[in-house]
Amino acid sequence: MKALSRTVCGIERSPIRTMLDSAARFPDAIHLEIGQPDFPTPSHIIEAAVHAARHEYTGYTANAGMKELREAATVKLARENAMHVSPEEVIVTIGAMEAVFASMAVLLDPGDEVLLPDPGYGNFTMAAGILNATCRVYPTLADQDFAPDFDVLETLVGPRTKAMLINSPSNPTGAVYSEAVLRRCLEFCQRHDLYLIADETYDRLVFEGEHISPARWDTEGRVVSIFTTSKTYSMTGWRVGYAVASREIVAAMTKIQEPIVSCVNTVAQHAAIAALLGPQDCVAEMRGHYRRRRDVAVAEARAGGLAVSYPHGAFYMLVDISGQPDDSLTFSRGLLEAEHVAVGPGCSFGSLCDHYVRLSLCASETVLSEGIRRLARHLSAVSAQSRVITVSQTQSV
Repeated sequence: MKALSRTVCGIERSPIRTMLDSAARFPDAIHLEIGQPDFPTPSHIIEAAVHAARHEYTGYTANAGMKELREAATVKLARENAMHVSPEEVIVTIGAMEAVFASMAVLLDPGDEVLLPDPGYGNFTMAAGILNATCRVYPTLADQDFAPDFDVLETLVGPRTKAMLINSPSNPTGAVYSEAVLRRCLEFCQRHDLYLIADETYDRLVFEGEHISPARWDTEGRVVSIFTTSKTYSMTGWRVGYAVASREIVAAMTKIQEPIVSCVNTVAQHAAIAALLGPQDCVAEMRGHYRRRRDVAVAEARAGGLAVSYPHGAFYMLVDISGQPDDSLTFSRGLLEAEHVAVGPGCSFGSLCDHYVRLSLCASETVLSEGIRRLARHLSAVSAQSRVITVSQTQSV
């Protein structure tokens, strides 16, 4: 048999997913590794899906998605993001990640370069790799709330650089970029003639500050904005996202929908209409829970002597594990074996994140507190053991 694709075989599976699989061996495991909202999908969204399945057309829709859903997206964008667009500038996708992949597919040729954040969501790198694009990672600075390092960015731009991707609120850092930072990102892309892909998956989950969509200042059609119902409405498994861009870009993305997915699940599209146009108090309620969990997690971590990021949005927190000798994946595996706590290894998010593990706040306050106490205990034990070994080795010399 001939070999499988070298491109695909060369891509490593996400360590987060391997931790999830490994944790299945422990029925009592505390799951803090996966970004899966633990709230039920709001009832009015479910009822819309049930009604659609029974009474509405459930065949194929247009490749770009139902017109009614694209119209609903324009209402939401005007209401929440100060973006005033037409349905022809919206495409419905299988969650936000397919929107990211499709955006890269229409913007990048093999060998073109895309600027990606570090720390950043590992699937961005995977998507670019499948397309045979070149990833150039730019650091985000922990001492500046994980904002991009623009000095380094300037050194990364070359003749094949085509696009920059930003993610605010950020997975995994929880950073919420200020207006000044976002304007600077757009100005950087304008000056270097780059497209700007703005992953705004967590746009409604902001605890401090304000989420701002950089497309509100775009007059050239260089920004692709990506949204999803997954996190905001606890609809991860429904798989409905959408991208907003110029008509030219949306038309190109629509062309590749046909051979990739044809269209998004029709019943789920009806549910998404109800999500975007229906009552929004469910969003505020879930956001309130995530904020309280953030506060509890930060307080518990600091009480246990852990150094952590302070997330202003999304539902993740980074814990510094640099006091012990192992890389983040080895540490995470040891934590799971010793304490039955599953976390996201920092290496999932780039080289600058390998001295962290990521905790998902998609668990109750009680579960979060217990998981963090166990993490602190394990970190202390591993660090102490490392010091004993170091002293022993020194004395033997």
